[in-house]
Amino acid sequence: MSSPAQPSSHHDALTGLPNRRLLDDRLGQALQLARRRDAQLAVMLLALRALSAPEDARLAGVARRLAECVRRADTLARYGTAEFAFVLCDVRGEAECRAVAERVLEALAPPAFEGSLEPAIGIALYPGSAADADALVRNADAALYRAKQGPDRLCFYR
Repeated sequence: MSSPAQPSSHHDALTGLPNRRLLDDRLGQALQLARRRDAQLAVMLLALRALSAPEDARLAGVARRLAECVRRADTLARYGTAEFAFVLCDVRGEAECRAVAERVLEALAPPAFEGSLEPAIGIALYPGSAADADALVRNADAALYRAKQGPDRLCFYR
């Protein structure tokens, strides 16, 4: 990702990433494809505690680093002020999701970013965690909440 996209109804003006509206559409499409192919997909939510008040340059840098952690077929979106969402298509279970999450955590660790961003990640898998898009996002959010509370910054919905 070289520069932020022009503001649109489907992209975040600061990061150039898809916004929630486009994320919902892409998640719906990925879920339909996973059902047809009898495949797995994951919704991964990332929250950054240290960016409660957004710092534009830092947040844009985070978005660039995160984009390097996923494949072209996956979706990375700005989900909130200091939150990002990932739709990981055709995953092969928790081990593959954990590998992506660990790449994300490593990409956000010092020295790439001064100070701690305190990332936390929650993950929900289809079909094991939920059967529809809304439930997948809710379950990933519940896992994210647990990740924020515990010593392990990465949590799967169970």
